Amino acid sequence: MKKQSTPLTDGEMLKRILTIVETHFKSPPRQSKTCVYDNKSLMALLNIKEKYLKRLRDNGLLGYSRYGDKYWYSQADVDLFLSRFHYTAFALEDGLATI
Repeated sequence: MKKQSTPLTDGEMLKRILTIVETHFKSPPRQSKTCVYDNKSLMALLNIKEKYLKRLRDNGLLGYSRYGDKYWYSQADVDLFLSRFHYTAFALEDGLATI
């Protein structure tokens, strides 16, 4: 026998939709190509100094893997870090930006 389901209320349907949307936007973007960076290449990519990179690692802001004395950063680690600290330009929202 087929079990009859009761129709969802508007509030229940909205909760389901919001859960799906939140899950979609919380996951880091998928990359088709896997890149792995060492300290030197990541510092060049982000234009930062070694001391600042160490601070990002130590504060748990940037994920990494360690093998021996070398630190390795995946593209997913870098993408997640950048997405966490991305801010939309406020001037563009108001239409104030002129070049």
